[in-house]
Amino acid sequence: MVFRVPAMSAPSIRSARRQSILLAGAMLALSLPPCLPSASAQGARFPDRPMRIITGFLPGGVSDVIARVLGERLGERLGERVVIDGRPGAGGMLSMEIAAKSNPDGHTLYLAQPVVSIAAAIDKYSWDPVRAFAPVGLIGASMTLLVANPAFPATTPQEFLAAARARPGTINYGSSGYGGPNHLAAELLQVMAKIRINHVPYKGAGATIPAVIGGEVPVAVTPLLAGIPHVKAGKLRAIAVTGSKRSGALPDVPAMAEVVPGFSYQSWFGFVVPAGTPQPVVARLNRELNAVLAQPDTRERLSTQGVDIETSTPEQLGRIMAEDAKRLRQLIRETGLKLQ
Repeated sequence: MVFRVPAMSAPSIRSARRQSILLAGAMLALSLPPCLPSASAQGARFPDRPMRIITGFLPGGVSDVIARVLGERLGERLGERVVIDGRPGAGGMLSMEIAAKSNPDGHTLYLAQPVVSIAAAIDKYSWDPVRAFAPVGLIGASMTLLVANPAFPATTPQEFLAAARARPGTINYGSSGYGGPNHLAAELLQVMAKIRINHVPYKGAGATIPAVIGGEVPVAVTPLLAGIPHVKAGKLRAIAVTGSKRSGALPDVPAMAEVVPGFSYQSWFGFVVPAGTPQPVVARLNRELNAVLAQPDTRERLSTQGVDIETSTPEQLGRIMAEDAKRLRQLIRETGLKLQ
């Protein structure tokens, strides 16, 4: 038996062809992987849930104040709540590792400071702390401050150095932990001024300052921002700042460089996110951060407490981090500084 296919008219043939083309297209679409969002779409949809800023020190210190001021204003601009997540320990290095291993989607910011470049310089980790982050933008810089309990006999940099030289190894000083910027400033001072003082680490300025006020340690090197209110209240005595010149926030307090020529140490602050965060998200965060830092009330709140505000591109902050780590490696090699 022979089966015959009925003849089709021209319109029917065209209709059948269209159906075949549509069916083939549908099958091809099902076989392809889901389309990834475009770069612009990634930035446009960010953020889509609450964010957090990880800091490495206790509440009340410079990191906590900066994070809370900027977190509140960033939240207003981004339309999402920003939570401050303090993770004190190991001079800020514990928080750094937690932040580096967070999901790289931009919802976790890390308040970076010299602890990142210090960690890179001492070769303590199997991973590179500088490369573990994608820079977002610079916030500013702040000197550290040498303070003393009011009962401590020295009132000037000269008197402090004289006391340290007269009783080498007998004066204890507090800092925010091993490898932190305050520890580094004190270690550098020991090398350049040829003195010897004993390090007592604490978990941030929020713990160091009460220890000095209570007489647990006679002196401390603390962030300028954290020390100023207690100096003005008369609970601490400011002996010197660690910048190359005096601070506008405490113009009557000498710079240690006035007594030890060439001595200078400042902390930088910036926001970073885990490496691998989409570039459009990084760019959005940079724009919003710089906009917040341009607000007069933000500048006033941070500047009057010792932070010299400075903005940057992500690339500029990346260079600062890399150059800082290189400089510290050289300093450790040349002077034998002990940072852990």
